[in-house]
Amino acid sequence: MYRIIYLSSATTKFTNEEILTLLNASRKNNEANEITGLLLYSDGNFLQIIEGKQKKIKALYAKINMDQRHRNIIKVFEGKVSHRIYPKWHMGFNSIDKEFENQTIGTDSYQSISSEDDLIASTFIATFLKSNKEKMNIK
Repeated sequence: MYRIIYLSSATTKFTNEEILTLLNASRKNNEANEITGLLLYSDGNFLQIIEGKQKKIKALYAKINMDQRHRNIIKVFEGKVSHRIYPKWHMGFNSIDKEFENQTIGTDSYQSISSEDDLIASTFIATFLKSNKEKMNIK
């Protein structure tokens, strides 16, 4: 199993419709490629975790790097991991932006933190959410 976690900024702020289109396409493609993960969005910023077979994850990340909708892509983790954190989420999603508050994060609740691999991902998620909530003055 292989995982990449990255941060990026959108070249323009996404509308609700654009996010839904992105999620629908991602979920379909990820299911076909046995890729799971999570996408967080806040005020034009993304945090994404993708996990699956190494070759497919690296190919997807290369595609993401070429996507003109992203800029300032920062890879914060890449490597082999013992298991998936999100085995049933072809692309879980959440946003702290008010216009996306009706979107669901995935089909399951968060998996419990059971290994060092999960702790790394959870730490990045917590930091991303905290940073963006503070920036937007959300409590």
